[in-house]
Amino acid sequence: LIKEGKLEEAKRSIQWLQRKEDVNQEFFSMKADVERQISESGTWCDMVRIPTNRNALKAGVFVRLSQQFCGISTFATYTQTIFQKAGGNLSPQGSSMIFTGVVAVFNIAATFFVARMGRRTSYFYSLLLSAMVLLGISIYFFIEQFQLANLEKLNWFPLAALITFVITYSLGLGLVPTLMLGELLFPKHKLFLLSVSSE
Repeated sequence: LIKEGKLEEAKRSIQWLQRKEDVNQEFFSMKADVERQISESGTWCDMVRIPTNRNALKAGVFVRLSQQFCGISTFATYTQTIFQKAGGNLSPQGSSMIFTGVVAVFNIAATFFVARMGRRTSYFYSLLLSAMVLLGISIYFFIEQFQLANLEKLNWFPLAALITFVITYSLGLGLVPTLMLGELLFPKHKLFLLSVSSE
């Protein structure tokens, strides 16, 4: 609204969001930020030269890398193996479809959780719990591969770990990085951040 020159509407929006009448400080701070961002040229140099853009770039790359390296690709790749270890009768295609569907459902459900707990908190706990699940499943497969113990009674564990990981991933890692990438920068610079973080 500030960018489009609808200042009174912008002020009313801030009052509604902040649930208070006196929002002059927030309004003028936001107005100055928008005017500064509009005046910037929006080049690659601005991404590195301007400290706020540089910090946004670092944050964007970090959250995107954490999402990529959290293990979701591994679980997606080995879904069929995990279902086979659990002794299910599903086809590889069916198990992959179930995994993708469960991820989608939990990501949608997690939007309410993230909104209630806050992005930083949900992101932190999602990282921590996902790491614990990954550690557990990697220990299981390490023991199985080198036949260090008889795991017949624990053949349910890979499937339980898969389901637990989907839940922990959805709590923050599935949503927060994508939300952050959309909000960290002004539209002129957003394309640079998205192109860097998608590589």
